[in-house]
Parts: sequence; structure tokens; C-alpha cells
Amino acid sequence: MACSEPCKLLLVDDHVLFRDTLKLAFNPSLELRVVGEASTIAEARAVATSTAPDVVLLDLNLRDGDGMTLLSELRRHKPDLRILVVTMVDDPGRVAEAFEAGACGYATKDEPFEHLSRAIEAVCNGTPYLSARLSSIEVDAWRKRPVARDSLSLLTPREREVFELVVQGLTSAQIGERLGTSPRTIETHRIRILHKLHAKSVLDLARIAARTGLLKDWN
Repeated sequence: MACSEPCKLLLVDDHVLFRDTLKLAFNPSLELRVVGEASTIAEARAVATSTAPDVVLLDLNLRDGDGMTLLSELRRHKPDLRILVVTMVDDPGRVAEAFEAGACGYATKDEPFEHLSRAIEAVCNGTPYLSARLSSIEVDAWRKRPVARDSLSLLTPREREVFELVVQGLTSAQIGERLGTSPRTIETHRIRILHKLHAKSVLDLARIAARTGLLKDWN
């Protein structure tokens, strides 16, 4: 394998039984070793820092939010970390979003275990992996849909600055300090940004950033 031997895995999934099953399957292997596990985004942030894994196996449905948010965050702060999404979500749009946000592979939980082993080996070697159940044609077609940098033209230059900092995870107070204005003013900008982009949450803004290629630009 291209990564360190054995390949160190971090399991991020909110189902204890699933994590325990994987640990039992992987630990006897000389090439795969589970060094940490987490059931929430908050736990995963801490464990990823303390254990320095080679590969993160990441579910998209976590107790405290969407795993896509964690995926984007890890890729920004740990560019060399390889992330394999392992989930029940098989929508081509979500698959494409995951790759655009920096995932190295995408596997579904209804695949045989041997397929997951192959996926981990591929990702650890730097080879992209896509579940055989998913059509690469459908995923590619979704990624090529004409979105979206044009939609950001609706924002003023200051709103665009705020948009980018919000998606990068900064609070209104932090953004205000960076831009030399009050948190209250930043909150006003955030409301206007959500309205202009027809978004309901920061997660929606992160998806827009992924679709427009901005997340790739920032990595």
C-alpha cells in the first residue's frame, strides 16, 4: 500500500454495531488497523487529530449533522487525509457532491464486505473508488450540470466574501473581526445571502460551494 503499513483507519458512523463489526473484521488483518472511531462530527474532529489516520471511513448521516460538512472540513485542514464515504445514500447527486468536496471513494453499505476491503485498499493507494452499484455515467452527468458560478454573481463583493468565510466554517464574530465590521452586520449579510441563493442553511451554502467548484479551489 502507498500509505503507512498497516493502513490506519478512522471509523465515523453513528451505528455502534456497524463499527464493531468492522473492527472485528479489520483488526486481524496486518494491512488494516482501526485506530479510532466516532459517532458525531464533533468526536470525529478530535479523533482525527489525535490518531492521525491514513483513511477515514465516513457515513453521511451522523447524529449531529451531515457527514458532508465533516468531509469538506477534513479536506481543508488535512489535505493528505483520504476519505472513503461508506453509506446507504446512493443518490448520484450526493455521490458527485462527495467527490467534489474531496472524497477519494464512495461505497454503499449493501455491498459485500470484500468490496469494501477493495475500496479501502484502492483509496489507501490513491486510486479513486466508486461502488459498482452506482453508475459513473449518472454521476458524471450530474457533475457536469451547468450550475452555478453564475448564481454567485447575484452576491455583492462583500456578500461573496462573507459567503466564502461562512462555508469555511467561521462564525459571524470571526468573520466580523476579519472584515472589520460587527457580527450583527455579518448576520444581515448571511440572511441576504441565504435569500439570494435560495438556501436554508449553512449546509445548503456548502453544497452550492461544492457545485460551483469553490471547495476544490480552496483545498
